[in-house]
Amino acid sequence: MQTSADFVVIGGGCIGVSVAWHLAKRKAGRIVLLERNEFLGQESTGRCAGGIRAQFSTEINTRLSLLSIDVFERWADVIGEPLQYRQWGYCFLLTSDALVASFRKSHAMWTKLGMKVDWLAPAQVEQRLPYVNIEGVQGATFHQRDGFGDPNDITMGYAKRARELGVVIETGAEVLEIKRDASGRRATGVRTSKGEIKAGTVILCTGAWTRRLGGMVGVDVPIDPIRRQIIVTDKFDEIADPFPMTVDLSTTLYFHRESGGVLIGMSDQTESAGFDTSFNEEYGEKMLLTAMERAPVLANASPKHKWAGLYEVTPDHHPIIDRLGPMENVYACAGFSGHGLMHAPAAGLVTSELVLDGRAGSLDISQLALDRFADPSRLHDEANVI
Repeated sequence: MQTSADFVVIGGGCIGVSVAWHLAKRKAGRIVLLERNEFLGQESTGRCAGGIRAQFSTEINTRLSLLSIDVFERWADVIGEPLQYRQWGYCFLLTSDALVASFRKSHAMWTKLGMKVDWLAPAQVEQRLPYVNIEGVQGATFHQRDGFGDPNDITMGYAKRARELGVVIETGAEVLEIKRDASGRRATGVRTSKGEIKAGTVILCTGAWTRRLGGMVGVDVPIDPIRRQIIVTDKFDEIADPFPMTVDLSTTLYFHRESGGVLIGMSDQTESAGFDTSFNEEYGEKMLLTAMERAPVLANASPKHKWAGLYEVTPDHHPIIDRLGPMENVYACAGFSGHGLMHAPAAGLVTSELVLDGRAGSLDISQLALDRFADPSRLHDEANVI
């Protein structure tokens, strides 16, 4: 294994490979990416639903999405690799006065940012989404540029191009220690299960495990792992393609086409922090019943695959893209709260700018600073979390 590098990126999911590629594109120097698993993208990236959308309640999350969607739409030109990316849209079903009011406010912000989001009356929802039971639905929003993409295509595309630019990717290399100098304010390298690497800069792209890694340099990074579950049905064609990612925000139910079947997800609001990724069959039954209530035709679908993964959740459901407090050369790009895949291109870009230039030039990321959690007035919670 390479014994020294200018930059060590820890974490081989979609965020880590994007950061590594963006650094290499800038000819930043010798870059090593470390992944503890045998293959890249096996944790949260490989277990996500693949959603890509810009319908967020805060401007910073919306801007991260729009910047990323621009890249996904030009993937073949930017990365030169195939990407299964279906821009079939996202449709948010609004079932309460509070949700209608919140989305009216968001709709004004989206319009200001140049998004073309349709506001649908209940009759229009029924016409456009005939599979939906519109009981209780007061309206909906639909954005055509939203959709879903293949996590493996995104991860492997960045990784392939990063390698071609000289990035060394080491799998099966778990980071056991981040070494520091006598002052404690500078990282000097990392000790891994495959040996030690001297490092000029360390970047944590470690998702749900970032709090553990931050603890290695004495910094608390408030990211908690929260289990989320997914069910994919057998082949199912009773909902005609193309149908959008359909979301009932009141229950957090969402579903979309996946491998000829239908992918169904829903957040368990009682889930406590932890690294359990076993599938909870009891909650899985609740997911299916909720799905059948909102889309009765799904009663005819047969579950085929079930799995669980981890959201990497911050207190305000926004990522942390910042230098780690007193550490002079350790950074974090993590805590995307379920939105890492859709924000990977923008996250890699602004992180590379922050590390190399001292500030992000493509977006103002001051709202994503680590020290915001010390001042509650600086927190602006993302409401559209599923």
